[in-house]
Amino acid sequence: MAIINKIDWPVLDSLVTAQQHNREAHSPVVSLYRWWARRPHAVAGAILDGASAEFGDGQFVVADPFSGGGTVAFEAVRRGHVVYAQDLYPWPSLALAAALTPTDAKKLAKASDELLKKLESYRDKYCRSHGASTVEVTHVIRVRVAPCQHCDLAMHLFREPFVSLASRKVNELDSFFGCDACGSMSLRPADAKRFQCDACGRYAIIAQSRNSTTRPMVRCPHCYRELRLRELLDRTPAWKAILVQVRSFKADSVTGPQLRTIRPDDRVNDIAPAPEEEALRVPIPVGVETGHLLRSGFRFWGDLYTHRQAQTLLAAIREVETMDYSDSIKARLRFAVLGACEMPGYLCRWARTHPKTFEATANHRYSRSTVVTETNLLSPVGRGTLPRRLAAAQKGLKWLQDKSMPRHVSIASSHAKRRKLAQGVLVATGSSARQLLQDGSARLVLTDPPYHDDLQYGELSRLFHAWLTVALGIPMPDESMEAVPNPFRGANTERYEDIIRTCLNESRRTLASNGRLVLTFHNNKLEAWTALRNALSGANFVVVGLATVRAENSTDHSKRNKRAFLSDLVIECVPSNYYCANKSVRLAVKGRDHKAERQNLLAVGLAVAETVNNRTTSNLNKLYEANLRKLGGANKLIQ
Repeated sequence: MAIINKIDWPVLDSLVTAQQHNREAHSPVVSLYRWWARRPHAVAGAILDGASAEFGDGQFVVADPFSGGGTVAFEAVRRGHVVYAQDLYPWPSLALAAALTPTDAKKLAKASDELLKKLESYRDKYCRSHGASTVEVTHVIRVRVAPCQHCDLAMHLFREPFVSLASRKVNELDSFFGCDACGSMSLRPADAKRFQCDACGRYAIIAQSRNSTTRPMVRCPHCYRELRLRELLDRTPAWKAILVQVRSFKADSVTGPQLRTIRPDDRVNDIAPAPEEEALRVPIPVGVETGHLLRSGFRFWGDLYTHRQAQTLLAAIREVETMDYSDSIKARLRFAVLGACEMPGYLCRWARTHPKTFEATANHRYSRSTVVTETNLLSPVGRGTLPRRLAAAQKGLKWLQDKSMPRHVSIASSHAKRRKLAQGVLVATGSSARQLLQDGSARLVLTDPPYHDDLQYGELSRLFHAWLTVALGIPMPDESMEAVPNPFRGANTERYEDIIRTCLNESRRTLASNGRLVLTFHNNKLEAWTALRNALSGANFVVVGLATVRAENSTDHSKRNKRAFLSDLVIECVPSNYYCANKSVRLAVKGRDHKAERQNLLAVGLAVAETVNNRTTSNLNKLYEANLRKLGGANKLIQ
């Protein structure tokens, strides 16, 4: 009677592991637009296949009321299902609709080439002639500079002297080290313990632990006084270029990227501002996440970009609108361009042990780095550049076309009239407290609600929404209905619970009487699980299945060396009236193993199921601890 009984969970774990190590190969649509906490495509696909086996039906309506990154929608479309997807925010919902709309692949490739040619003059701002060759700057690495509050001499805010390996070669033996006194770079063996600056002769200790306290301190290299880093950052940012990555090309040959110190004729200096950049002079609002940007001296969204980058993006937006192609092609081009706004030159960090740039929100937070990277957005090499984004858009389209594309994709506001959905895809924007499906029309609701306060989705997406306003005139969204605790909105766990319950209750309305709700969840706070328990119970659901499955890549920057779950708990539910009419329904439990986090997830899941099904509001903690002992006695991970 449970969908989870139709799934081979050990095989699924292996498949998830393989896919998570190379998501762009197995599910290239992840590169089309940024969203956070995307669940693995393999998990969504397995649950959809399990639902088909359980229902004995090859096609039905699948609804995802917290669609976010669109994993469920993509996998449901590939299997020929009718899809309803909804998200509070316009950035992911509009991008999802653009990605799913049928498009001519050859014309998309042609339009992509034309767009890049139109932008060639902006690429030239990173290039210089050198004999018969052209040297192109692909990345400029800069360090934050601030005067000491005591001696007023310039401090170069390297958190550690080690800035970067010299290359991405296997067994690279050399690294670049930065001098906090003069800002110069010195090339030394990667295992060096101290070095003398090639420029000023000062000595620096390399082998030091990273300061991970909430109030990190730095020592002035001139007067040796200690200062709070935060106080040094709370001023207009100043930067010094320290390294550059370049590539050279002739008419018949190209040399690979080379990371090196700066030469006098390298194109590292920024250009003059242009009047059109006034469109980016939009104040950064206060918030949990955006507060970091304000504390670092940034005041407007445009402050995060070099003038070269801002003018490139603004020109690309203008060019897309003037191109003579279908709306579906222009939409894909538009989101490839807008997606590149996540590469601001004063916020992106440089991965020192695997030299490359990480996006401004790559760790599910706005970057905290004082060593930043300006990406040449028109370079054919490097993460997040326009050529690579356009290529990813084409690859994602082919990936979908190889399986199935919906005949029709429509977009609507959550305030629109409710409707019967018989074919294609309907994407809605707005709170899922009101959904557009008619009563009882969905056979499967497959979703993952926000994981309590793990991620500030609205604040992180403010960067993208600011650019959506520039490109399409869409106003910044109202975040008041976001199901995430946030002190700046006055939203606590009770508010989170209330919104989740309201949305799940609306999903129960749209669900067929014999339909299923399947959601995934993990959190290390018991109050989050209690809120989810109360929401499920308040929405009149009964838990009929639990399973654990691999969800995250342990090498992800946001998870590395942290007390974070790498697995999800899958919770399968039925409407309470269906449960009452089918007393033979029993709780199915899958994914048991000896791993501590799996035991913890199942233990708290069993506690949730017992209290939901018995309609009690007992304290989860005692039940959770008792279940944990029964499952093997692993250390308690949820507090």
